[in-house]
Amino acid sequence: MRFKIFGITDTGAVRSKNEDRLLINNTIYNEGEIDGYITAPSITAVCDGVGGERGGEIAAQLCLEELSRTPFSSLRDIKADILRIHDKILETASHTEEHKLMQTTLCALALDERGAGYCINVGDSRLYRYANGAATLLSTDHTLVQYLYDMGEISAQEMKTSPDRNVIISSLGGDKLEPRIDVTSIGEPLGELVNDTVIICTDGISDYVGKTEIEVCMGLDLPFDEKIDALFRLAISRGSCDNLSIIGITSLEEGI
Repeated sequence: MRFKIFGITDTGAVRSKNEDRLLINNTIYNEGEIDGYITAPSITAVCDGVGGERGGEIAAQLCLEELSRTPFSSLRDIKADILRIHDKILETASHTEEHKLMQTTLCALALDERGAGYCINVGDSRLYRYANGAATLLSTDHTLVQYLYDMGEISAQEMKTSPDRNVIISSLGGDKLEPRIDVTSIGEPLGELVNDTVIICTDGISDYVGKTEIEVCMGLDLPFDEKIDALFRLAISRGSCDNLSIIGITSLEEGI
């Protein structure tokens, strides 16, 4: 199965360097626009390097280098593969004091040889599915505020305003604790629903646009790449102060 894909990764207006990375067709990108196609089986991913001067961009790059060498199929234990990537980042970080805490998020769409899709998530980057005019968040944020909300200790509104809203509690690298690695089915194979689209993004996007904005932008009478670009531009216009990365994947019919 073949799908249309469009991605953008950008340093943004505030940061001095881009610690985000994209993986598309086994190629890693750290700046610019990517327009093309993917064929299942494949893994498409975003990483958001954590830690600023502590090597977040190195962790993100290393994660996707390792992931690009990981063939995906319905028989593969992808969670074990991600755990090995975590160990690889820890091993690499141990050689440099400055980078000993380097870490990254990972959010990916894995398509197997049958076209079935899986969301792979560690951290607070996100995967949405848009179909039939509605957007659904399929990943779960591994953040302190999400944990407190799930425990009933804070409200949904407090999640949005908490000074700890960007504190993540699971990542690849950073420490020797085993990360939480979510691998969940996206449901029906990609392309079977009306206007079927998967959107993967870092928090430089998702902190500023959500399900409502995705529904509005994806409903515009525009080419597919311009719809994804509209979400990117909207995050910038709303004052995103982080690196920004977004990937859209859709059926060939929708990607015209």
